[in-house]
Amino acid sequence: MTVSRTINGHPYVTGETAKKVRAAIRRLSYRPNHAARVLTGQLSRSIGLIVPDIADTFFSVVSHAVQETARESGYLVWLAASDEDPTIEAAQVEMMTHHPVDGILLVPADSRNGYLKTLASGTTPIVTIDRPIEIATTDSVGVENRRGARLAVEHLIQHGYKKITCIAANSHLLTVKERIAGYKESMRRAKLPCPKELRVSSPSAAKSALSELFGSRNRPDALFTTNNSSTILVIETLQQLDIEMGKDVALVGFDDVAFFTLITPPVTAVRQPAAQLGNIAARLLLQRINGEFKASSIRTVLPVSLTIRESCGCKKGDAGTSKASAQIALALID
Repeated sequence: MTVSRTINGHPYVTGETAKKVRAAIRRLSYRPNHAARVLTGQLSRSIGLIVPDIADTFFSVVSHAVQETARESGYLVWLAASDEDPTIEAAQVEMMTHHPVDGILLVPADSRNGYLKTLASGTTPIVTIDRPIEIATTDSVGVENRRGARLAVEHLIQHGYKKITCIAANSHLLTVKERIAGYKESMRRAKLPCPKELRVSSPSAAKSALSELFGSRNRPDALFTTNNSSTILVIETLQQLDIEMGKDVALVGFDDVAFFTLITPPVTAVRQPAAQLGNIAARLLLQRINGEFKASSIRTVLPVSLTIRESCGCKKGDAGTSKASAQIALALID
């Protein structure tokens, strides 16, 4: 009991006794048994983070920010990748809750999967990042997807483009659905024809779809891609088809990636505050773990910005940033 009180800074241990205990700890290289501490009801000082793909630039930035924020508060992060598979994700969640972790940060592979209802109603605090759960209520941190899409499409319209095609990967995701909706709103507002979005899932599918699109009578003069996966597929395919981006067709993508500046021409893209998403989500989870909120759920929505480069038709030197007027439901920045 005296050793335990010394380790935990209990005031009932005299200075002389505490000094002897710390000396013994150093001599024996003693380390507290964290598993035993969890069994006594103490926090594990660890949280889980499950993302679809660790290699994805967006999620790697989010993960790094989560780890930095957790470390500042003395927490360890258990990181896992679901590979966009709800079955794998559910198994990872179960392992983490039995570990146990004090809370979980989750980017759902399928926001409507039935197991999420059980997860949301459990005792382990859950905060979703980027993709909110559609069938249950939890804390969430995301961005203004619809307004970001409108910002991108309206920039293309300002250039004078009239045939703008939307290209989507992972179109089942709520975030991508919102971006498609933003594209349609801008096209209708400008009274321009609004063709159904082109869905691509692989390099071969992208090549087949774009070959047909650019060989048709309704060949587009501009493209809006809904996430970095679709943007990369389109860039690779345009190169294969010998279609010059920024000259033969304009392009604006949703999700900015560091290497977009290295491509010729550099890619205009909607930038999400990935590091801020991870930071705020981790802070929200830690605050929820510590019982700092009484509200049943907190939804935080962050603004996005358009980074203007040359793929949209802008000239070199015209680069800049336009901000979407996003409404932030709650800012967790003290």
